Amino acid sequence: MKLSRFIVVVAAGVAVPLTCVALELNTGGKTEAELNTEMVVRCQYQMGEFGNVAIGICVDAEREARKVLATYPEEVASIVRRCNRVMYKAGWSMIKTCSDKDIAARDALEKFPARHADTIEACQASEGRYGYAKVKRCVDERLAGDGGSDGE
Repeated sequence: MKLSRFIVVVAAGVAVPLTCVALELNTGGKTEAELNTEMVVRCQYQMGEFGNVAIGICVDAEREARKVLATYPEEVASIVRRCNRVMYKAGWSMIKTCSDKDIAARDALEKFPARHADTIEACQASEGRYGYAKVKRCVDERLAGDGGSDGE
């Protein structure tokens, strides 16, 4: 895994190396303390009715998701940035989930037989702005609809 342009952020006494992927995440120019507060407040709104333990689990999951996203290789930076842009208000766990699904879908699409290239291109044109997971779903649906023949 090739990583470049490192920066280290110290949060809660833990040094976390951030690649260029993390540097380009939408943090709105917020400080580490502001990001942590944002995570806590989001978790209070999402999990408050279930008590402090649930809020703590949520905050830990948010911090872990953000930390893991910071380790993703540069080759998936565009995927992470797109998910960050569309999922930021839902939190880091959702950004990670979106990124993981799109990465898996991209990898699956790359393994499709060449005879499905036209279907993949058509779905990319219609669904590409929504990410690889939507493109793959489109391809799967079209192939299921015509028995997988792709018109051949």
